[in-house]
Amino acid sequence: MTTDLTTQLEFNVDFTPSQITINNEAKLKELVDATIARYGTLIFTDDNIPEAKQAKADLNKIAKLLDDQRKAVKKEYSKPLKDFETKINGYTNQIKLVSDGINESISSFEESEKDKRFEKLKATIEEIAPNYEIDPYALEIKPAWLNKGNFTTKGELNKKTLEEITFQMKQIAAENKRIENDKAIIGNYAKAVGLEPESWVAQIENGLFATDLMKQIDATVTAKREREERELKEQQAQAEYEQAMKELKEKQVDNTVIDQETGEILEESPDLQRQEIEEFRTVELRLTGTHEQLTALNKFITNEGIKVEVM
Repeated sequence: MTTDLTTQLEFNVDFTPSQITINNEAKLKELVDATIARYGTLIFTDDNIPEAKQAKADLNKIAKLLDDQRKAVKKEYSKPLKDFETKINGYTNQIKLVSDGINESISSFEESEKDKRFEKLKATIEEIAPNYEIDPYALEIKPAWLNKGNFTTKGELNKKTLEEITFQMKQIAAENKRIENDKAIIGNYAKAVGLEPESWVAQIENGLFATDLMKQIDATVTAKREREERELKEQQAQAEYEQAMKELKEKQVDNTVIDQETGEILEESPDLQRQEIEEFRTVELRLTGTHEQLTALNKFITNEGIKVEVM
């Protein structure tokens, strides 16, 4: 049983208010009033500046005499109060030293009790977590759960705190199940459209949902198909260009037709050769190529004297 120290402390201070009396105060007031009346109405000019300076010095002396007396009286009057404050402050400091020591002990005890509550909370979470098939360390511990009010007198978690913990565990379990289902959906969907599933499945673990990823997969497949079609068209255009160039490179030299690709001499009768020299043939071609390729082709056609019409 603790004792209230304040009930045992009888602390009273006896002091007698001092009265400060100014001897001959009426005479002092009369002197001050006369001085004010004398000097307060004077008008100083260039002719009596020395007198003004002397009057100022005299008034300052009187003011200093009065203020010095005030300081002397105040010092003597304040000395008992200063001695009293020194004693009381000394006693107060001694009491505070003991109080601070007790406060440190209380803080240390409360921290120790908080550590015990943390260990009990952690053990409870590890015990319950397997029921929901979750990792106990996946549960975020709220600082408020460690408050003394969340434990019974026997050191057990109260019902309200247990309900909060189990609610969080259910949420984690539901999220884990959602992740596993979404991973299976995305893995199968990626395989079905011919994509490597691992990188897509990994994004589920990073917080994305299957519905969002399926849209991204569709966009990726569309872009891939468009790219392949574009590449195929470019290959076909290149093949058509090369075939057209091959046909154009076959020309007649000294009444002999030479295949510029193979170097083969194409033998023909003199009459047929003359007929081919004299006759023109018109061939419709549709050429596709880069700007540089078409420029080179145009230069070749111009040099060979071949007539070209824009269709």
